[in-house]
Amino acid sequence: MMRINKDKSIGRVLFIVEGGRTEFNLLKKVFCDILNYDYIERRRGDDDFFERFQNKERSTSKVAVINSKESHISYIGTNEDEYLDELFAILVSEYNFPVDRAAIFYLFDRDPLSNTRDLVEKLVNGLQDPYENEELRGGLLLLSYPAVESYIISSFKEDAHFLNFELGSEAKNFNNANSYMLNNLSSKTIIKATNELMKYLKVEKIDFDIDNFSKANIEIFNKQEEFYRKNSKYKVLSLLSVVFIYLGIIEVE
Repeated sequence: MMRINKDKSIGRVLFIVEGGRTEFNLLKKVFCDILNYDYIERRRGDDDFFERFQNKERSTSKVAVINSKESHISYIGTNEDEYLDELFAILVSEYNFPVDRAAIFYLFDRDPLSNTRDLVEKLVNGLQDPYENEELRGGLLLLSYPAVESYIISSFKEDAHFLNFELGSEAKNFNNANSYMLNNLSSKTIIKATNELMKYLKVEKIDFDIDNFSKANIEIFNKQEEFYRKNSKYKVLSLLSVVFIYLGIIEVE
């Protein structure tokens, strides 16, 4: 059984995303419109401009979403310290957002065309904890297979993990064909998508421990890569739901 706790205080949570549109619209819909948290975003190309949607009653819970320097996974980690440092400084000085005490999540697509397996594998193994990592900037890398549109599919489609696509464009077309719309996300669909994640883990026989998710994260990656090697496709899966469990927004009984 699962329940959503809209009153959960989550502190400061920072998302670093690759896309300039879908990820922002999705996270804003969930954290701002559904959960009513204090929300800040900075999209690529919006120089010196942060947009804030403030909920003064939820000042103890604040979510920030910013782009990586480029829409490519190689730009996360150590390759863009100066770029991220500038954005972090603005969050700290102007928005009372202490990045050094925030939970940091990297939300990226497993795009076989632009990202090599070796690079993604290195980052999955390196970015293991939202608060602390040894070699890379702190954060947990959460992939969507093949793209973030898989979260929308999982929000509406029963047994979504039995679907498989090579590219995010195919997942997007599937959503359009079935009228699976981001604007229709709700508390109910957040739970639905989380249930779909649990179904996938059960089918793949992957143990889920939210306090040590890095082990499951690596297993998921290896199984998805093996499936892609054999089929040239990925099973539909987004790990965004891990965030809601980690933060206690979704309570699993």
